[in-house]
Amino acid sequence: MKEKNESIKKVLEFSQSKTNRKQFRHDYPIPKEIRDEMMTEIYADFTKYVTLCHYDQLHPQLHEFSEEHQTKPDKRGALEYNLFWSIINYLADENSESSCVEDYIAENYLHLKTKPLITSWLREWDKAIPKFYYVGYKYNDRSFVVVDMLENKTLDVIVYNQDAVPPKKGEIVMGILIPEGDALYFPIIDFYHFDFTAREEIGRHILYYFEKYLKDFTLREAFFHVLSAALQVEQYFSKEHTSSQ
Repeated sequence: MKEKNESIKKVLEFSQSKTNRKQFRHDYPIPKEIRDEMMTEIYADFTKYVTLCHYDQLHPQLHEFSEEHQTKPDKRGALEYNLFWSIINYLADENSESSCVEDYIAENYLHLKTKPLITSWLREWDKAIPKFYYVGYKYNDRSFVVVDMLENKTLDVIVYNQDAVPPKKGEIVMGILIPEGDALYFPIIDFYHFDFTAREEIGRHILYYFEKYLKDFTLREAFFHVLSAALQVEQYFSKEHTSSQ
C-alpha cells in the first residue's frame, strides 16, 4: 500500500508540474525542487517587492486603523501587516492593472517564462481572500487545522515564520492563506490572533455582520467592515478585563 501511495504521489507531482499555466491545483503535491524555489526564493523576493512598492504609501492608513481600534501595542504589527495584504488583495480584485502579482511577473519575465507552475502559483495570491478562522486540531505550534468560519471548511496550515504567535485551540484568527500544494496552506507571515477570552462573542459578531454586509457588499469589501466590528468587540472585552482586575 505504501509503494502504491508513493507512485500515486509521483504521478500527481508530475501532473502538477505539467499543468496548464492558468491553473494551480491546491490539492496536488509539488515537485520538491519547484516547491523549494517557490517557498524560499520566490516567496521572499515577491513579498519584499510588494512591501517596498506599497507599504510606505499605505502605512498612514494602516496606523490610523489600528489606533482607532485601540489595538494592543504587541498586536499592532500583526494587524497592520494583515490589513496591508488585505488591501493589496482588494485592489487587485478591483482593478487587474493594480495587481502587484502581474507587475512582478512582468518585471521578472525572463526568469519566470519557463516556470509556468510558479507563475500560476503567484496568481493564486490575487485569488486568496482575507478570512476569519477557528483554530481546530493542533499538531504543534506551527502545524494545525483551521476552520473557515464563513464556509465551515477545514484547512491544514503550516506557519513558517519562527517568530509567529503559537495559536490556542479554539481561538479566532484572521489572515490570508496561500496554497502551497498538497492541500496545505500558509499565512503570509502570521495571523492576527484575537483575544482568547472574547472568542465566543467575536465569533457571533463575525457571523452576524457577514450576513448583514454581504447583502450590499462583495466578500472582500464586507471583510473590512466585519474586521472593524470584531476589533471593537475585542477592545470592549479587553477594557472589561482590565477594569475587573
